[in-house]
Amino acid sequence: MSKHAENTAPGKPPPEVRLDKWLFAVRLFKTRSLAGKAIAGGKIKMDGHNVKAHRTLNIGDEIEFKRDGRTVRVTVKGLIENRVGAKEAVKHYTIVEDPDLTPEMREMTQIYRELQKESPRQRGRPTKRDRRQIQRLKEGDH
Repeated sequence: MSKHAENTAPGKPPPEVRLDKWLFAVRLFKTRSLAGKAIAGGKIKMDGHNVKAHRTLNIGDEIEFKRDGRTVRVTVKGLIENRVGAKEAVKHYTIVEDPDLTPEMREMTQIYRELQKESPRQRGRPTKRDRRQIQRLKEGDH
């Protein structure tokens, strides 16, 4: 039996799981150290208060953090310590929707995020080829 299956077995007391381990295990952060840095930096709140990485979680706790410029709130549904697949991970939390966020605002936010992904990024100085193209455009002989 795997470790995360033992944690959800009926009749057993729930395990004590650290906040940083849980955030990593349910794939809300890419690494445990990133989760720890976010917690230490005051970016993660539980019940409106800053917490420490060693804080133990209980089912029903609400965690709040910012991602992509928006506040994300999740409610703990299950306690796991070890990282699991994405399909298994989403079973251990639910995302709480912000009641103040209208459907139009959600749609605008989604469109903004898609546009940010599509916008070209400049990397340093133009290459020799780029400079020649810029010069041709300035001179007008395409």
